[in-house]
This record gives sequence, C-alpha cells and structure tokens, in this order.
Amino acid sequence: MKINNIPASKELEIEYKGKIYKVVEDPIFILKKGIYIPQPTRYWILDKRLRKAIGRLEEKGYIAKFCDMITNDEKIFNFFVNLHKKEVEKRKELFYKYFSSFKDFPLSKVILNDDIGIGGISNFRNKPFKVKCLHLWTAYHLADENFRNPIGEFVLKNIEY
Repeated sequence: MKINNIPASKELEIEYKGKIYKVVEDPIFILKKGIYIPQPTRYWILDKRLRKAIGRLEEKGYIAKFCDMITNDEKIFNFFVNLHKKEVEKRKELFYKYFSSFKDFPLSKVILNDDIGIGGISNFRNKPFKVKCLHLWTAYHLADENFRNPIGEFVLKNIEY
C-alpha cells in the first residue's frame, strides 16, 4: 500500500538563546525499502557536534542522575508524564490526519498505544522514571515549545558546544 500526502522529514534550524541548532522532524511512519515503519520519536538532533557534546554529558552519568531526580520528585515526575501524554495525543492527531488507512495494521499499535510515550518509552507512568537518552529530550526541547523540559534546558546550559 502506498500512501499519498505523507509529510516528509523536515530539517529545522532552531535559534535558541542566541545559538542555532539543527533538528530533524520525522513523520510518525517512515517509508523504508517499501515498508512503512512506525516512528515514535518525532524529533532528532541532526548536528554531529551537538550529538557528541550531549554524549559527553551522558558519559558523566547524567542519564542515571535524571532518572533518580525525576523518580524522587513527584512534581517533576508528573511534569514528564504529562509531556509523554502530550506526545501520545500528538501522534494520534498525526495518525488520523495522515495515516488513518493504517489503523488495522499491527504496527500501528506502536503509534496508538497510550503507554508508549516520547521516543518509544513504554510504561512512562511508572516509577522508576526512564530517561532513555539526553539527546531525545534535548531534541524535543529545541523543536517544539510545548515540549520544553528541564533535561533539555540543563543539557543546553552545560554542553561545550
């Protein structure tokens, strides 16, 4: 099945606090070798220098630090759970706008599942909170004002870029 009017991946140049960052926005399904593959991550960091700088923070243990901080602070935990819920709703909106003919495809369950949040993170309502990577939260922070978050803010303040 070939679907018409599927949005293409978009390269975004985002100015944030006086610097320019490159992010890509993917549709919720990508066509690869004739197969539509669900894509629960909408935003990706495109800039190699930025990815490397974020990777250096990850090497210093910040993923575990954020997991602990978010798990142990109910207000921040609820903030991140709500971001995941917002992403679930946004994916559903995009699905019914562009991919409704896929609704009976088994792979659509990934996109429509209320328990799969940003970046394909499952069971995001449960503790301990899972931070998959800092790149993910930074990309969302940059690409969409509705997804600004403390992880992305921390990363951008603390990277050597």
